[in-house]
Amino acid sequence: MTFEFDLESEVDIEFLDEAFPEIEFSFYRAKIDANSFLSVFSCWVENEKWLEMFWSRINNLIGTEYQTKLQDEFSSWNIYLAFFIPAEVSNALKYNIENETFFMRKVVFDSKEKALDKANISTYLNNHILGKDIRIEPRPNQEADDESSYSSVTQKLLDDKLPMSKARDDKELREKWLAKVISEVNNDEV
Repeated sequence: MTFEFDLESEVDIEFLDEAFPEIEFSFYRAKIDANSFLSVFSCWVENEKWLEMFWSRINNLIGTEYQTKLQDEFSSWNIYLAFFIPAEVSNALKYNIENETFFMRKVVFDSKEKALDKANISTYLNNHILGKDIRIEPRPNQEADDESSYSSVTQKLLDDKLPMSKARDDKELREKWLAKVISEVNNDEV
């Protein structure tokens, strides 16, 4: 399963532009399946002073104007607020922002380690949130395996593509599937 963050222009984020005209906003989405996705609100903030003044208000506005309207539970729990500041941000402010998880997770990218480039925002998000920059090398004397090996139960779960919505019928379908698998495991059929 591979997915990446892409700039999404169809989501209306004008409520942010109107409330905070001094900050540049964009919206990124990584689709997981037909109904579920990860969302990132990207904020290009010019300096630490503005970040300190606005981060909490931006968080609250997104929580009330965007998160409350999401139907999919997975998607409503997987929202990120990413701040990009082309200057160095104090560790104390960065700590306060990133450890406050009300409504969504927050990430602060500053120029402490490298200069930031607006053209690379999706790369920063893919690497930091999705771990796209992590490479796992095979151990010496171990053959590389192109196919991931899953247990038979996990493979069956992946193959059956169960619906993930909160609808009663979908929940009942998942419960029946799980009961059947538990029965098979208990009877040593798996």
